[in-house]
Amino acid sequence: MMLRTLCRRSAAILQQTQQSAPRLWVTPAQQRWASSLPMNTVVLFVPQQEAWVVERMGRYHRILEPGLNFLIPVLDKIRYVQSLKEIVIDVPEQSAVSLDNVTLQIDGVLYLRILDPFKASYGVEDPEYAVTQLAQTTMRSELGKLTLDKVFRERESLNSNIVHSINQASDEWGIRCLRYEIKDIHVPPRVKESMQMQVEAERKKRATVLESEGMREAAINVAEGRKQAQILASEGEKAEQINQAAGEAQAVLAKAEAKAKAIRLLSDALTEQNGNAAASLNVAEQYISAFSNLAKQTNTILLPSNTGDITGMVTQAMTIYSALAKTTPATSVEAAQEKKDELPDFLVSPEEQRTHNLVPNSPESLSPGLKRYNYSVGYRKTGPSRTSAGFPARNVDAAVPMKLHDRPQAERGEIPANTRMKGLTVLPLLLWLCAAYFVGIYLFVGGFLLVRLEVNRTSTCEDVLQPGEGPRDFCQAQPRFRRAVVLIVDALKIDFARFDPTRTAPRPYENRLPVLEETVSSRPTQSRLYPFRADPPTTTMQRIKGFTTGSLPTFVDVGNNFASSAILEDNLIHQLGQMGKRVVFMGDDTWENLFPKKFYRSLPFPSFNVKDLHTVDNGILQHLYTTMVGDDWDVLVAHFLGVDHCGHRFGPDHPAMGDKLTQMDGVIRSVIDRLQNDTLLVVMGDHGMTDTGDHGGESQKETDAALFLYSPSPVFPGPPSQDEPDVVPQTDLVPTLALLLGIPIPFSSVGQVLLPLFPPPQTEGAVTRLSQLEALWINTKQVNRFLETYSGLAKDITPESLSELKAEFSRLSSEYLSTVREGRPPPPHLASSLQAYLTSVRDTCRATWARFNPVKMAVGLALLTFACLMCFVMSELSTVLTEEKRAGLKAPTAVAVTVGVGVAAAQLLARGYVEAAWCLAAGMFSSEVLFLWRAWRLNSPAVLKNGAKASKLSRWMSLRRLLLPSLVVPLLRCASLLSDSYVIYEGRVVTFLLLSLALCIPIHLNWNGHLLPPTPDPLKSAGLLPSPTLSPAAIRKESSTILGCLGVLMICAYFSLSFHGCREEQGFCQPSPFLSPLSRLQDNQLKNLYYILSVISLAVCAYLLRLCLCHYGNLNSSGRTAFAARWILPLLCICTGLHWAVSATPEDGFRKLAELIRVAQLALPRAAFGLLGVGLSLILVDPLTVFVKTRTAASARSSALPLPRYRASTGISPQAELRHLIPQIYQRMRRSLEDGELSGGAEEDNRPAVEAYGLGTVYSAPVLLFCGLLGIGLLLLHPEGMTLSFLLLLLEMGALLHIHASSITLSGSPRSTSGGFNVPWTPVVVWSLAATQFFHATGHLPTFPSIQWGAAFVGFPDGHAGTILPAFLVTLNTFASHILFAVGCPLLLFWPLVREVRGSRGGRGCGEEGEDAVMEMRLRENPHQFSAALLQLSTRYLFILGAQVFSSVCAAAILRRHLMVWKVFAPKLMFEASGFLVSSMFLLIGVTLVLRIDVAVGRWFKRLIPDVSRSDSGLAAPKAQC
Repeated sequence: MMLRTLCRRSAAILQQTQQSAPRLWVTPAQQRWASSLPMNTVVLFVPQQEAWVVERMGRYHRILEPGLNFLIPVLDKIRYVQSLKEIVIDVPEQSAVSLDNVTLQIDGVLYLRILDPFKASYGVEDPEYAVTQLAQTTMRSELGKLTLDKVFRERESLNSNIVHSINQASDEWGIRCLRYEIKDIHVPPRVKESMQMQVEAERKKRATVLESEGMREAAINVAEGRKQAQILASEGEKAEQINQAAGEAQAVLAKAEAKAKAIRLLSDALTEQNGNAAASLNVAEQYISAFSNLAKQTNTILLPSNTGDITGMVTQAMTIYSALAKTTPATSVEAAQEKKDELPDFLVSPEEQRTHNLVPNSPESLSPGLKRYNYSVGYRKTGPSRTSAGFPARNVDAAVPMKLHDRPQAERGEIPANTRMKGLTVLPLLLWLCAAYFVGIYLFVGGFLLVRLEVNRTSTCEDVLQPGEGPRDFCQAQPRFRRAVVLIVDALKIDFARFDPTRTAPRPYENRLPVLEETVSSRPTQSRLYPFRADPPTTTMQRIKGFTTGSLPTFVDVGNNFASSAILEDNLIHQLGQMGKRVVFMGDDTWENLFPKKFYRSLPFPSFNVKDLHTVDNGILQHLYTTMVGDDWDVLVAHFLGVDHCGHRFGPDHPAMGDKLTQMDGVIRSVIDRLQNDTLLVVMGDHGMTDTGDHGGESQKETDAALFLYSPSPVFPGPPSQDEPDVVPQTDLVPTLALLLGIPIPFSSVGQVLLPLFPPPQTEGAVTRLSQLEALWINTKQVNRFLETYSGLAKDITPESLSELKAEFSRLSSEYLSTVREGRPPPPHLASSLQAYLTSVRDTCRATWARFNPVKMAVGLALLTFACLMCFVMSELSTVLTEEKRAGLKAPTAVAVTVGVGVAAAQLLARGYVEAAWCLAAGMFSSEVLFLWRAWRLNSPAVLKNGAKASKLSRWMSLRRLLLPSLVVPLLRCASLLSDSYVIYEGRVVTFLLLSLALCIPIHLNWNGHLLPPTPDPLKSAGLLPSPTLSPAAIRKESSTILGCLGVLMICAYFSLSFHGCREEQGFCQPSPFLSPLSRLQDNQLKNLYYILSVISLAVCAYLLRLCLCHYGNLNSSGRTAFAARWILPLLCICTGLHWAVSATPEDGFRKLAELIRVAQLALPRAAFGLLGVGLSLILVDPLTVFVKTRTAASARSSALPLPRYRASTGISPQAELRHLIPQIYQRMRRSLEDGELSGGAEEDNRPAVEAYGLGTVYSAPVLLFCGLLGIGLLLLHPEGMTLSFLLLLLEMGALLHIHASSITLSGSPRSTSGGFNVPWTPVVVWSLAATQFFHATGHLPTFPSIQWGAAFVGFPDGHAGTILPAFLVTLNTFASHILFAVGCPLLLFWPLVREVRGSRGGRGCGEEGEDAVMEMRLRENPHQFSAALLQLSTRYLFILGAQVFSSVCAAAILRRHLMVWKVFAPKLMFEASGFLVSSMFLLIGVTLVLRIDVAVGRWFKRLIPDVSRSDSGLAAPKAQC
C-alpha cells in the first residue's frame, strides 16, 4: 500500500511540475517522445536512440546514455531531449532559375540524423528552420549552375552536391545530412510544349537519318547484287560456250568414227555372196520412202496408181484396224471389285454387297422382322460382328429368347461357389509381358543415354605447356593472386544483377543487388560483370561439375542429381589440394558428396529442402567473416541456396525474393570490405531460373547467370571495351582461375581463358606475370593434349574434324614458336586464331559428346518391336492362352533361362566378365520368338470347353483388322511423335483426338441403326417374330445417356485446358494460375477464393464417390472396405483441406503460432498418408462390400411375392401377352413350391434363406474406392488449385465409362455367350488418351523444368535423410493421371455389367422387380471368359502404352543428331518410358486387386452355401439402400 501511494503521489507531482519544452527539432511521429522534458527523479531510464542533455546549475554537465542513469536532485536538470533516429523533413516548394533562365518549381525531401547532441542543442537555435533554409538556398544555387536539360540528366549529381553543401554548414550543428532527394520538378507550360516539340523533332530527325541510311544500304546492296549477278552470268556463259564447243568436237569425232565403221561394214557386205542384191533392195526402199516427203515441202501431190481399187483399200484399212484392236486393253471388272473389298463393311451398301457377291446370305433378303436377330449369320466375307464403336470384337450368334431352363445359373439363384477365374494364369502372363518391355527400354536407354568417356588423367606442374627447350614448372612462379573467395549464389540469374535507376516501380527482384553495378561503374579497373552462360542441363550437380572440371555435361547426368556421386575427373579442387592450398568450403552439402575428403575444412548444410530459405545461408554467415579474418585458408568457397529455394517456393516475382537478394547485397559488400590486395573475389550464379522459379532445361532464362569479378588491386587495363566477351561460358572460368592462382589447368577442361584478366604483352610489369598470348598458348596446348588423349581412347569424334583440328594446331604452334624463338612481337591475328581454335574444339566436343551405342539401341528397339507384336497377339488370343494346357510359361521361361545362362557363360569365357544387359536381352528375345512361333501355329480355330471358337490367325492379323479407326488413331499419334511440334503441343492435340474418337461412337451406332428405336413392324406386333432385345424406352434412355455424357466429356476437356503449363517453345503462353501454390499468392482475397474452390472441389469428389457406392448398395456392408468408405475417405479429405490451410499461412502471419503451424505442416500430411495406407490395406485385405439379409419365415417371402403383372406397352397382340403371362404364372408356382419345401425342411438343415445386397457390383466397388482413395492421396502431392483438375478427371472417367456401357448395351452384343466379356479397342484407346490428357491437365509437361519438386516435401518440411522417398513422391506427383487410369482400367470390363439394362440379355425381358439383372455375377458363372477378358483388356492397354514408348524410342533413335533431340525428343523418351513403367506397375496392382476380389467372393460363397444344398438360396439383386 505504501509503495502504491508513493507512486501515485510521484505521478501527481510530475504532472504539476511539467514545464513546456523548448522548441525541439522532432517530427510529428516523434512528438510524443519530446513534448515535455522529463523531471529529475534521481533514477532515470533513458530510452534507446535518445540523448538527454543535462545541465548542472544552468551549465552543460553531460549527456545521459540509454539505460539506467542517476542525477542529483535540484542541482541537475534535463534541458534538452534529442532523438538520434533518422529524421525526414519535407523541403517546401520553391522557385529557382536555371542557367538558361528557365523558372522551375522544385521541392524535395531531406534525410538527417543528429550525430552530436551537444552541438544540436547549443549550436543553433532552430535546427529545422536552419536546415530547411540552407537546403533551399543550396538548391537554388546549384540549379543556377545548370541548364534545363542538365537538370533532368544530372539529377543524381545535383542531389549529391546539395548534400555536400548542407554537410559543410551543418557540421557545426552536430547534424549530418544523409541524403537529399528531389521530389518533383515543374516547368512552365510553354517550356514543356517546347520540350515536347524538341523531342518530336529529334525523333523525326532520327527517323529521317535512319531512313536515309537504310536507302543508302539498300542501294549499295542492289548495286553489289547486280555486280555479282553480271559476274556470275558472264562466268556461266563462258562455261556454257566451253562445254558446247567440247560437245560439238566430241560429236564430230563420233560421227566420223561411225561413218568410217559403216563404210567398212558396207564394203565387207558387198564382198559377200548376194551383196549386190541386198544393196539393190536398200536403194529401192529409200526410193519408195522419198515419195512421202514430196507433198510436204511442195505443192506436188503424189497419188497411187490404183485409186479406184476400193476393195484393196478396204482390205488394207480392216487389216490396220484389226492390228490396233488387238493392242487395246480390255476393261477389268475385278479392279472395282478389289476396291470394294478394301472398304469397311459399313461403307458398302447392301446393294453393292449383293451385286459383288460379298455376302452370300445377305440379311436384306430376309424379312424385316428377322433382320435384327440374324445380322451376323451370312457375313462370312465381311469379318466378325462389330461393337458399339464399330470395331470387331467377337462372334455373335443369332439372338433368340432364352427359356427358363437355358438361363444362366446366376439368374436362377444357382451361383457356383467353386468357380474361380484363372488368376495364376493372367498375372504371370502380364508380368512376363511387362518384363519384355522393361528389358527393351533398359537396353535402348543404356545405349542412347550413355555418359561420355571420362579421361582419368591429371595435369601436373611438370607438363611442358610453356614455350622453351626443356621442362619448365610454371607452378613455381609467383601467381597473380594468392587467395580467392568464390561466392556461389545459386540461381543468380543475370536479371537479378542488373541495376536500372530509371525504374520508379521495380519488381521485387529488380534493383536489389546494386553493389555489383556500383562497383563496376566506380572501380572499372578492379571489377567486371558478365553474363555467365551454363551448358544444359541446368541442375545443380551438373553445374558444379561443369565449372570445376571445365568439361561439358551430358544428358544422363540429370539422373545423378538425386544422388550425387564423387567427381573422378581432374578438377580445380583436386589441383588446389595438390598444390598445398587450403580450401575451405561452406554451404550446399552437394559439394561434400562430389569432393569427399578434398577440403581443408568444410561446413556443409542440408540442401534438399527447397522450402527452407535460411538454414544454409545463415550457417554460412555465421562462419564466413570470421574465416576471412583468419589466415588458415587460401581458397574460400561459399555456396548460398536461399535465392534458389525462394524461386522454387515463391517464384522470382515475390517479396521474399527481394529480401533474399537484399541480404546477398549486404553479404557482398561486407566481403568486399574485408578483402586484401592479393585476393580475388568471384561472385557467380551456377544457373538462372524461369519466370516460375524452376530450372533444369536449356532456355536462356535458365542458362544465363551472373559472373562478378573483383580485386582490391587493379586487374583490368581500363573500362570495359568492345573486345571483351559479351557472354562468358561457364567452362571458361576453370582455366582462368587455374592460371590466376598458379595451378595447372584440369586435364579435361575445354574452356578458354578470359583475356581481360591478363595483361597485354607490351604492358609494364607483364614480365613477372602471364601475358594474354602466353595464357592463350598454355590453354591451347592443354586443350590439344586432351583432344589427342581423348581421340586415342574414344572414336566418337569424326576423322575429318579431328584432322582439321590437328592441322590447325600444327599451324598455330609453328607460328607461335617461331615468334618466340626470333624474339619478334607476335602478329595481331595470332591471339584471335588461338581463340578460334579453342572455340572450334569446344563446339566439336559439344556436338559429338552424345556418345551412342548403336548395337544396344538396335537390340532394345528389336525387343520393343517383338514386345509390341507379342502384346497384340496376346490380346487377340487371350481366350486360348487362358486355357490350362496352353497358358503355361514353362517353355518360354526355360528357354529364356537357358539362353541367358549360355550367353553369360560365353561372355565369361571370352571376356572374363559378365554384362547382365546382354544376358537379359538374349533370354527375353528367345522367349519372345518362342511365344510368337507358338502363336503362329494357332492357324486353325481352337474349340474351347464351352463350345466357343477362338480367333483365327488369318482373321486377327488381317490388314483390314489392323486399319480400324480405333487402332489408326493411336498409330497416327505414335507417328506424330517424330515431330517436335506435336510434342510441344501434345496436350491440346491429345484432347482433340480424345473428343474425335469419342464422337465416333454415337456416329457409328447411328450408322448401324442402334442409336434410335426401330420403327414398328406389323410382323412383330402380330407375334410372328421375336421382339427386340431392348424396348424403345430403354434405347432412348441409353442414347440420351451417351449424348449427355458426351456433353460432360466436352465440358471437362475444354476446362482441362485451363490447367496446362507452358513450354519455352510456346512463345507467349502463360501458365495456369492454378499451378502456383497458395503460399505464393500475395492477394489474400484471391488466396481465400482459391482455397474455397479447392475445398469445395475436394468435397464434391468425395461426395460423388460415396454417392456411387451408396447407389449400388455397397455401403450396407459392415466389412473393412465399407469402413474405409464411411470413415477413412472423409478423414482423408479433412486432413488434406487442413494441410492446404496450414501450408498457405505466411511465415510471419502468426508468429505466436509458428511452432504449432510447423507441427501441423509435419503431422497433417503424414496423418493423411497413414490414412491412405490403412484404407488401401483394408481394401486389399477384405474387399467385399456385400450385405447379407436373412429371412427366417417362409411367410415373409410369400408375402413379398409380386402379383402377376402385364406389360404396360401398347400395340401388343394377345399372343404376346399370353406368352408373357405364362412364365410369370410358372415362376409364382415354382416360388410357392420352394417356400413350402423351405418351411418344411427348415428344422432339418436349420438354414434360413438369404438376400445379398451389393453383390451385383462386388468387383467394381472395391476398384472404384481404391481409385478414389488413391486419387485423393495423389492430390495431396499437387498444388491446391489442381483439385479442380482432379474433379474434372473424375467426371471424365465417369463419362467415358457410361458412354462405353451404353454403347455396349445399344449394340445388342451378348456378354455371356460365346463372345465373352471382352472390351473393344475404342474404349481402351480413349482411356489411354484420357490418361495422357490429364497428365498435361495437372500441370505436367515432358520437360525437366516442369517437374513439381515441392511434392518431395509434403509431410517432410525439414527434408529427407535419403533420396528414395523424395524420388518416389515426385514420381507419384508427376504420373498421377497414369496411375489413376491404370488402376481403374478394369472398370472398363465391369461397367457394362454394372449398368446392365433389365431384360437386355435375352433371358428375362419384362423389367419386373423380381427379374433384376444379375450384373457382375455373370463373371462368376463364366470364370474362363472372365480371365480371358481381363487378360485381353490389360494387354490392349499395355499395347497402346507400349506403342507410345516404341514411337518415342524410334524418334530418339532416328533424330539422335537432330537439333532438338536433347530439348524435345530425349525428355519425351524419358517421360514416356517412366510413364510406361509406372502405368504397368499400377495396372498389375489393379489386376491383382481384381484377383483378390474374386478369391474373396469364392470364399464368401463357400461360407454362405454348403456344397450339399448350394442351389436353395435366393440371391436378390443389389438394392440402392444405404
